[in-house]
Order: sequence, then C-alpha cells, then structure tokens
Amino acid sequence: MENFDVIQALVRTALGTSPEAVAQQVERLAERLAEGGDISSARKLKALLTRSKSRQAVEPLNLQPSIAGSPQTTLQKLGPQTAIPVDRESGAPLGEVLLPSNSRALPVLPPQAQAAYDSLLSEWKHERELARHGLTISRSLLIFGPPGTGKTTLALAVAAHLGKPAVIARLDGLISSLLGSTARNLGLLFDFCNRFDCVLVLDEFDAVAKIRDDSNEVGEIKRVVNALLQNLDKRAHFGLTIAVTNHEKLLDSAIWRRFEHQVRLGLPAFEGRTQIAYQNLQQHENAETLAKAIAQIGDSLSGSDIRALSSSFLKASVLTQDPDMAPVSLLRKVALATGMHGLSQIRQNDVALAGELNSPPASLTQSELANFFKKDRKTISRWLTPAEAGK
Repeated sequence: MENFDVIQALVRTALGTSPEAVAQQVERLAERLAEGGDISSARKLKALLTRSKSRQAVEPLNLQPSIAGSPQTTLQKLGPQTAIPVDRESGAPLGEVLLPSNSRALPVLPPQAQAAYDSLLSEWKHERELARHGLTISRSLLIFGPPGTGKTTLALAVAAHLGKPAVIARLDGLISSLLGSTARNLGLLFDFCNRFDCVLVLDEFDAVAKIRDDSNEVGEIKRVVNALLQNLDKRAHFGLTIAVTNHEKLLDSAIWRRFEHQVRLGLPAFEGRTQIAYQNLQQHENAETLAKAIAQIGDSLSGSDIRALSSSFLKASVLTQDPDMAPVSLLRKVALATGMHGLSQIRQNDVALAGELNSPPASLTQSELANFFKKDRKTISRWLTPAEAGK
C-alpha cells in the first residue's frame, strides 16, 4: 500500500491520545485492506489495536478536570441505576455503590485519627479558598490497623460527610487467575470512578498492593502493583481515594507515598471502649455502670467486639426469664454465648472482680457495684476490704 508507513505512524499517534473513536475507524480500515488483499498491512493495524487495548486495560482514562484541583464540573453524578463494570470472565461486579446517608455513624476515634479526619474534611470544605492560593486538597487516605477497629466504617463516614456516593471494592475479589485480568479489572474500576463524582474505597488493599520484591510473589503481582501505582497517580486529579487494610506491613513502600493522610486505628482505649459500649446500652437503666464494667474487662477487645458484646447483653436483658439475675451473671452468660476471647476477668470470682472494677480506670463506686452484683452495699464493702480481697 502506497504511503502505508505514514498511515501506520498516524494511527499509532492517534491511538495514544483518543483511542475509542479512532479504534473503530482503524478496524474499518484494516477490514478494507484485508478485503483488498493487503493482508500484511491489515495484520499490522490489528496488532496496533491489540497493543492499544492492552495498555488501556491497566491505565486510567486521560480525563482532564476543568480547573486544577476541582474536577466536579466535569464529573458525572453517580446514581443507584448506574451500571458498575464487571469482571470479563466471571461477570461479577467490580464494586458496589453506596449512596451517602446521614445515618452513617462515625466510629469512636482516638485523638490522632480524629485529627486526621477533621483535617481532611476541613480541606474539602475550604476547597475553593485553597485553590485561590494555588493549593490542592488532599485526595488520598490510607486507613490501617487490626480487624474490627472501624476502618471501613470510617471510610464510608468520610464519603457520607462529603455528601458523595462511595464505590467500595474488595480488592481480593478483583484478583483473577488469568494473566493480565487483575490489572485490567483495576483499570476498569479506576476508569469508572474517574468519570463520576464519588469516593473510591479500596477494601482489603493489601491484596494488590504487596511489596514488589517479595520472593514469594510471581511477576504478575509486580505488574499489578505497577498498574495500581499508575492508577492512583491519575486518580489524584479526579476524586478522593480511601484504601483500607489489616496488613499494612505487606504494602509496597511506593504505595505509602501515594497517600497524603495515613490513619492507624488500633484497639480502643478505656474511654473509647466506654463510649462504644454506652452507645449500645443506652436503653438499659444501668447503662453507664455497665459500659464502664465492659470497658474494664474488655481491654483486649476491638471496637467491633465491644459493640457486639454490648448489643448482645442488651438483647439478653430484654429476653431473660429471670428478673432477679444480677447483671454480672447475665454478662458472664453473654460472654460465653458470644465466644468472646480475652475476657478472662469476667471468669474471676465475685470478690476479685469487684476489686478490679473498683480500681481505675473504671473506678465503680460501691453503689454501682451493688447494682452490678445485686448485693447490698454492706456485702460490697466487705468484699473490698484488703483481708477479704486477699482470700
């Protein structure tokens, strides 16, 4: 074909900038060439198309916000009927859309996490003011810590506070056994979110953000991490990305640098445990005493465990057939039924347990202990004497 080298170069350039519309025309040209007998030229164009599609599978769309740091004017609104991209092999959706809800509660946060949360929301609230000074808002947050500490709850609360829908994707579900499919799924997910005004929540983040020099991982994982880094860099221009992981030590060092805010949610301190327990016991007449008692004996429990134990106790107190059962006996029964680990204190005898609950930080008074054990104050006073406590 005359001047085909020029056409080939033109096609290569066009596919690198605006591929979708051009690709259709290139396919038409390749078909015409094949029909005309120029099989060699048709194959070369088909090869260019194949390489272009492979590259697009792992790279985000090259969208451009209308003004620096404020892409809202170019982003579409995400609604409940919006089609989510799916895995090509299984047909499973790559994420789930959760619309903002005023009822989405913020978990009880330690001071450092609360400060990071407030800082991030303050930046978004004053986005235009920062833009006038040539400053961009933070668009990335990494939340890490042990299970049950409220990481995903915090991520969804951020989205709800910003009034934006969340696209939540469990990255362990994006992994495919087929070569290249995981990177393609990542590309589809990020491309989708970059079109809409939403918060992208990447749950189980360590599934694809692993250290690239891990000798136990194959080359495919390393390619996936590289694709993830590229997508995160592009995503920074379009919206907030929140990553959640229980295994921060597995993350590649380059991943950490992509996140402007980093929050560790550990096991709650006594004050946090008390607050969580009280939130779930408010209907009980002795909610404050019970909350402090649960917080004292649950020093090794996560916030999720405290919440489950408190809720189970409240339900058991409503359903119990024994109105004379002491709260401590019911709590022991609930702890056994829920299989809570780390509650060895509750198995102590009453005298030893009363002494512990009378001590800081719970510091239950004799009156509170009397209600908790359903004993008179004289008995409680005797239990707390050094001679009795030492038995």
